[in-house]
Amino acid sequence: LDAAVRHVLQHPEFAGRFRHPVKFDGADFVEQRLSEEEQLEEVSRLAAGKIHVFLERYGSLLPAPGLRALGALPAAESAEAQFWLERLLREPLAGDRRQKQRRRRRWAWARREMARQDGYFSEDEMKRRDPQLFHRLVGKYADSSAGHKEKAPLDGPLSGYLMQLLEREQDVSMGG
Repeated sequence: LDAAVRHVLQHPEFAGRFRHPVKFDGADFVEQRLSEEEQLEEVSRLAAGKIHVFLERYGSLLPAPGLRALGALPAAESAEAQFWLERLLREPLAGDRRQKQRRRRRWAWARREMARQDGYFSEDEMKRRDPQLFHRLVGKYADSSAGHKEKAPLDGPLSGYLMQLLEREQDVSMGG
């Protein structure tokens, strides 16, 4: 276990994966940088106490023989640890296939969110996330349409509503 922890700490990608603790100082959240010894202690504690979390976070930094050695430990008998060991020991996907898989996952998530009434792309959610940006990009068109015939509530997707506003503007500018 100690050899695996040391291997992870010496890996070039470790610094990018390790998350230093964040504390609230009364006004803001501040990252508290740990020394190398403290990082070793933290990662060792994680590996000893929650080997499945250690494997999830740092398992891809270990070579296959190191993963097999971890799999022989009694702590790695849990279903979670076995899941990560099997996953990490599988043949890794090529870079282009990994990118394609990520794109497909993102698109599936976006489609689910667009289908939900209160999803990430709903008008109310966009207003809640960044009201000023929403007003600057969308709200000013909704406000300017108040002078038109009707001020209907938003029915359907926001993109459809914006297309209707664009078509109205084109009709007005073409004299129609």
